[in-house]
Amino acid sequence: MMGNEHTLRNRILVAQTVSAVCAGVPGAPRIAALAAGWSVTSATGSISLCHTVADIWRALPVRSASVLQHALEVRARTEGSVGLSARVVALGLDLTRQRLLVGSPR
Repeated sequence: MMGNEHTLRNRILVAQTVSAVCAGVPGAPRIAALAAGWSVTSATGSISLCHTVADIWRALPVRSASVLQHALEVRARTEGSVGLSARVVALGLDLTRQRLLVGSPR
């Protein structure tokens, strides 16, 4: 998905992209880049360790999926379709739409 996702620089860019999208989402998590992936810290303090970008999106609360979808759609329109951030947003949008369709639990 990210090309060489094993670089810390790319992990930081992914964390910044997801954080920016989630900024207006109620209970927005904190995403941090780690040596082997990312940590997603919820508003309640629980921490999920994520090894893929898809894992980050799946770690976000389902209850805010519709707000997240709207934020992702807005970001996708401004982001374009090229680059790491665009791929991160596109994946997030696809996964969020799937969640809303099936109403799957976190």
